Amino acid sequence: MNKFDSISDAKEFSRVYQNAKKWHCDLAIVYFLESDTSRFAAVASKKIGKAVVRNRVKRVFRAAFSTLSSELKNGIYIFIAKSGADKVPFDKICKNFKWALKRMDSIKQ
Repeated sequence: MNKFDSISDAKEFSRVYQNAKKWHCDLAIVYFLESDTSRFAAVASKKIGKAVVRNRVKRVFRAAFSTLSSELKNGIYIFIAKSGADKVPFDKICKNFKWALKRMDSIKQ
């Protein structure tokens, strides 16, 4: 299983937003930028809900991503939650993420 570090630098977020592949799925906007490093970030804005709800959505996104991380190419991944993501069951989130990552060609062959 690959170890994905977190992203905390605003410059790195900006670089990924400008240069990465982008895909809209039902629950999130997914950014993928091929890189030698393995990094991941889950983002939830105030549109999602109050702090408790936002933090839960980010935790669930991280858990869903970790189940798929062994199948993924090295790179930088950012998942931005859409409204309604807090009401979706975990297995549907995993399925949705896997579909989006396949569409972006970020799964190893």
